Amino acid sequence: MTRNSNPYILIVVVLGVLLCAGGCTDMGVSPPPSATVPDTTGGGGGVSFSKDVVPIFIRYGCYGCHGGTNGLVVGTVADLLKGGIHGPAIVPGKADSSLIMKKTSPTPPFGDRMPQGGPYCPDSVRAVIAAWINQGAKDN
Repeated sequence: MTRNSNPYILIVVVLGVLLCAGGCTDMGVSPPPSATVPDTTGGGGGVSFSKDVVPIFIRYGCYGCHGGTNGLVVGTVADLLKGGIHGPAIVPGKADSSLIMKKTSPTPPFGDRMPQGGPYCPDSVRAVIAAWINQGAKDN
């Protein structure tokens, strides 16, 4: 690794490769562990992308299935802001307008609910992502 490389990105890439190698065939077989909802009141610093949101993406298989599907990559905040063929996945400060929230809802505006084939994110997990977006979708 070079001096400027981020070991966290290497971990994410390895996990993504492992998930893709499995072909996402285990989606829906067993429910993932529930995520804990971090303090979103501002007292504890809010929701962190790296500590709170990325583990959700990993837990629900988003890295394996969204390594470029329809142009969407979910590895970084910049990737989510760039989005895919349907536009940006997130709109900082506006969870209700963010495509990622719409596509993980029980009634997505188009296509299948994500993660495709389940297990689907419970409301408590979606609340973490929404809180992060509403707090400005910081790259923290």
